Amino acid sequence: MAGSLDIDLGEKSIGVYPPSFCDWRLLLAVMVITEVSVFLVGLGHGGLPSWQWFFAASLYAQWMALFCASGLCVTSGWTSRLSVRGAWTGSWLIVISLALAFSYATWLADRFVGPQLIDERVAMFVFKNAFAVALVTVVFFRYLEFRARWRSDLISQAEARVQALQARIRPHFLFNSLNTIASLIPDDPANAEAATLDLADIFRGSMRRADQLISLAEELQLARQYLDMEGRRLGERLEVDWRVKDLPAGAAILPLTLQPLLENAVSHGVQTIQDGGKVALYGRAESEQVVITISNPLAPEGSDTSGHGMAIRNIRERLALAFGSRASLLTHQDKDRFYAVLSLPYVEHTDH
Repeated sequence: MAGSLDIDLGEKSIGVYPPSFCDWRLLLAVMVITEVSVFLVGLGHGGLPSWQWFFAASLYAQWMALFCASGLCVTSGWTSRLSVRGAWTGSWLIVISLALAFSYATWLADRFVGPQLIDERVAMFVFKNAFAVALVTVVFFRYLEFRARWRSDLISQAEARVQALQARIRPHFLFNSLNTIASLIPDDPANAEAATLDLADIFRGSMRRADQLISLAEELQLARQYLDMEGRRLGERLEVDWRVKDLPAGAAILPLTLQPLLENAVSHGVQTIQDGGKVALYGRAESEQVVITISNPLAPEGSDTSGHGMAIRNIRERLALAFGSRASLLTHQDKDRFYAVLSLPYVEHTDH
């Protein structure tokens, strides 16, 4: 089943704005934190709280937490137009205001409609609840801000590693491609023109932000153009087994995920063998995952394969940041071939 995902950081995310609280995962985190807070308050009364108290306190606290989170969701459009500090402060004040309103409404309902379980004056009851919510919210907001900054730093580091990897690859690949184009111009100008267009598309694709998702169709097109360029250079030494009809073209994928793996397959596999070999790419959607396998012949013993693992490490880091444990890149080999197996959550790509 396909879902939706947005990891576009954008300028405001990099500025660490508060989340909108419209996501069910964040609401679940709010509920867990609320339950932990209720348990700790119960322990503060001396010993384990009774089941009756715990049930009533949990019911009240959860409803108030969801009420406050819903308010943040509704007002997220307004707070997103403020400065970073103003957005966090405004969100905190909104939570306190909603907690005051909810507590007062609960006191009135208990006093005039309910079983009158609240034996405190309205001012003290409302103040204690709002004060507790304010403290918990400060701690939770600090955690969210720290997590957002940490994630932003990790993505920036991953972006820098990708750029460094591309900086190493581009000159070598560019020189080979230009030599290939130059050799084609006298005898096959049409092919030379096609190669020039492919080269332009490849480098245009390599300049995309490394954290913004694109469609699998776009990534496959870039990967195919790369193999076409290498095919012009290596000729019959490079055989390509391209089986992608079972792959969902609209699935979301990070840019420059397949091309570095294919570059490894060509540079550290086919190119090291005198007679060349076959690079295979095939895959399909399996349940809620998209699985893509790239394989190539093993390099002869003693061949230089330095740098082979750099692309794999970078891709793994980027997958972990974008998809968490739902994505993986596994590698293995048998006696003849090397395999890279990429598994991604089946998420439909949407244009922004």
